[in-house]
This record gives sequence, C-alpha cells and structure tokens, in this order.
Amino acid sequence: MVRTWDGGTVAVEVCPICSSLQVRVVEPEWFLVELERSDELRPREPLFVVEFACRDCGSRWR
Repeated sequence: MVRTWDGGTVAVEVCPICSSLQVRVVEPEWFLVELERSDELRPREPLFVVEFACRDCGSRWR
C-alpha cells in the first residue's frame, strides 16, 4: 500500500522478480470481427485477463 498526496491509500503491484514498483498494465490486443458470422466467431463471454509488465526487468505476469 502507498499513501497518496490527498491522504488516500492505494494498492500497488510489485514485480515478483525484481521487487520494483515500476509496473504497468499491458493493454489487451482487441480487434473486432465485422462479418455476418461474427456471433459464431466471438466467444459468448469475453475473455479478459489483466497482464502486468515490469518496466525495470521486463518480466510479465498475470
């Protein structure tokens, strides 16, 4: 947990490899299929998994 300037507290992701706080969320690669069969090609429930990446060592994890 880290204290912010306005007095609040936020959770911070820490790299499991190098313990760096320089962590970012990797944007998922989205694309849209515009076909007549798009309902058949898209999953019924969207699959979204948050992936993190360390800016210092380059490791990635979920």
